[in-house]
Amino acid sequence: MTTFISAAPRVHRQVGVQVHQDHFTLAIHQEAENALAMALHYLRSNDNNVPGATRKAVQALGALNRLEMLALGSGARTTGRA
Repeated sequence: MTTFISAAPRVHRQVGVQVHQDHFTLAIHQEAENALAMALHYLRSNDNNVPGATRKAVQALGALNRLEMLALGSGARTTGRA
């Protein structure tokens, strides 16, 4: 004897694009934070690696710029004030 179990259809949420956007935003934010942390590390070290700190600061600014462009594309507006 075989038993057939009928399951109710599951409701699927459409979160694919939003979840991807959130992960991408978080990754860019983390990239900027890590680059700034490394720049500070280079400046605070005994060697005072200014070229390395400069390179990491430029990477952080690039990540912040990509984050800003992503926010502007999503409809968020900024005033440019700190």
